[in-house]
Amino acid sequence: ILSLYGLMGSGRTELLEIIMGLNKEFEGSIYLEEKELKHSTISKRISDGIVLVPEDRQAQGLVQSLSILSNILLSKITKKISDFFLNSKIEKISAKNAIEYLGIKVSSYNNLITSLSGGNQQKVVIAKSLETEPKLLMLDEPTRGIDVGAKQEIFYIMRKLAEKGISIIFVSSEIKEVLAVADRVLVLAKGKINKELIGSQITEDNLVKYSQG
Repeated sequence: ILSLYGLMGSGRTELLEIIMGLNKEFEGSIYLEEKELKHSTISKRISDGIVLVPEDRQAQGLVQSLSILSNILLSKITKKISDFFLNSKIEKISAKNAIEYLGIKVSSYNNLITSLSGGNQQKVVIAKSLETEPKLLMLDEPTRGIDVGAKQEIFYIMRKLAEKGISIIFVSSEIKEVLAVADRVLVLAKGKINKELIGSQITEDNLVKYSQG
């Protein structure tokens, strides 16, 4: 699990957006599994195996007027746009499996997404992302606006996905979160990577020191 840490304005979110194809103004190359990714459209990035869980789940991650089920399956419709009419039985099984795997607390997946707590809504955004079968899952401030218990559940999910073989990049403004979850940290300052920290190097003092630029 790789964390991008830095102060506000350091370029953390912008870096995720560049990798995802949301921001095309950059110099350099992006490689996934030693293969250079030349196309920068979001749909191509998703087909390459990259997906982003955005910071603002309400505005960018979910459709508030749709059910829990529909929100989970949104990415599947995007991935298989020619197959707009999805196989209802198969997709419902897929959604049930995601709900169980991620521990989403629901009474019915036909309820509106707004019926869920913030933590469970975030899990739905992650479930939607996992429907694209990513090789790389990026999460921008995944615990913002959720309670302490839900934060721990999100960390557990990240660990479980990493153990499954999915690469994880996450952005957090909280030093304690970085210390608790990250195996490696890139500390950003003023739009540049200022320091790479690995293992025992990941300390509060180092995070503060190198985030100053």
